Amino acid sequence: MTDTTPPLTPVDRRRISDALDELTVQIAWQLCADNPQAGEREVRLAVLAAAHLLCTEADAHLDQAAHGAARAGADYAEIGAVIGMSRQGARRRWPGLADLSRGAR
Repeated sequence: MTDTTPPLTPVDRRRISDALDELTVQIAWQLCADNPQAGEREVRLAVLAAAHLLCTEADAHLDQAAHGAARAGADYAEIGAVIGMSRQGARRRWPGLADLSRGAR
């Protein structure tokens, strides 16, 4: 296996986290836009709803990305390695990727 993906640095992680924070707040404000009287409780609940939405969408994107990597020939070990998961963990999460990967090679 060749590692073609550089690991995320602490600076990369901080930038991504900051961008995610900003996006979460933007979504929360949009959710509260129809309620100009929204208090802290409503805003905090909107932030929670926004964070849940982002988590759900990110999980779907992760699945799509794993399938795309397999279609490009990546195996379970490579897919797991770039996200800090074991080969077995990747196999459990995405059964059937081996068929996609083999088809690409």
